[in-house]
Amino acid sequence: MKAALFNGPNQMGIVDYSLPKLKPNEVLLKVEACGLCGTDFHIYNGESYSKPPVIPGHEFVGTIVEIGSHVSNLHIGDNAAVDPNIYCGECRYCKTGKINYCENLRALGVSANGGFAEYSIVPISQVYLLPKDFSFNSAAFAEPLSCCIRGMDQAAIKHGEDLIILGSGTIGLLMLQLAKISGAGKVIVIEPIAEKRLTALNLGADHVLDSNSDELFKEILDLTNGGPDVIIECAGNSSAVDLAVKLSKKGSRIIIFGLASESDSINLNLQNIFLKELTIKSSLLNPFTFSRAVNLLINKKIDVKKLNPVITNLDKLENILSQPRNLTVIKYQIIPN
Repeated sequence: MKAALFNGPNQMGIVDYSLPKLKPNEVLLKVEACGLCGTDFHIYNGESYSKPPVIPGHEFVGTIVEIGSHVSNLHIGDNAAVDPNIYCGECRYCKTGKINYCENLRALGVSANGGFAEYSIVPISQVYLLPKDFSFNSAAFAEPLSCCIRGMDQAAIKHGEDLIILGSGTIGLLMLQLAKISGAGKVIVIEPIAEKRLTALNLGADHVLDSNSDELFKEILDLTNGGPDVIIECAGNSSAVDLAVKLSKKGSRIIIFGLASESDSINLNLQNIFLKELTIKSSLLNPFTFSRAVNLLINKKIDVKKLNPVITNLDKLENILSQPRNLTVIKYQIIPN
């Protein structure tokens, strides 16, 4: 089969790849769509963990074309979304329900072969069935949405609380919609790119602001009566995290969600953190949230069509990863077949 094989930083090629025989509790998935994530850019550039040689791609969906000998609840022809994160179930964290801290975590598309290929072998534990008539392009948002749900759980938004979302890429726009259905008061999106601000407005943001505005801090104070209750950072860089701290008020909760490069760091004024009594959390993976994400998508509670993914094929993948990022594109999706 045709697959994108990652061999190390800035080294990827399209190869003819032979898959092994299915294990009893695995299925073979014909990949119908696989989203390109910011993490994939970090992996390609050597800025985030992976285990090459490996087929990347962790946001994928497809059709089951073969089943292992012990598979009884899945059938050839079923459509499925894939949770890429495989937890061991045996380490101290898994045994206390903290599976996203798993000491033996494997992830399809990171440390095991993923979805940038015509076919992918998937353990049945990672398969989530989809309705026959549900769009593969929409279903491919299940993985990032499941991670966003974890972020929202960390934020613990109360009805009527004011919220700032920093960044309106895929993650920021999913967070925006989750915040709206979670009962947030004002939802304010801060984003430097005009096209993305418009998309945020179309998806229900109460206000969108340019992060480069000289009046940004005054605008936030005016809109939030002194500052937001919650700030969710979705940009994945130190500047956004620094801005989140500066925009906070006493008692604010800050969720650092975006994945920054390993070399990115910030300086914090400890007295400022102390006097504001800030809560600063991060959000890791998607513990027990994947089925919730699928349910929201198939019941049309989250609109992913307005994210307008750019559809392309495997042959274009390395060119996208190796060139400077087109910041106006919210999401690329690869269609391998």
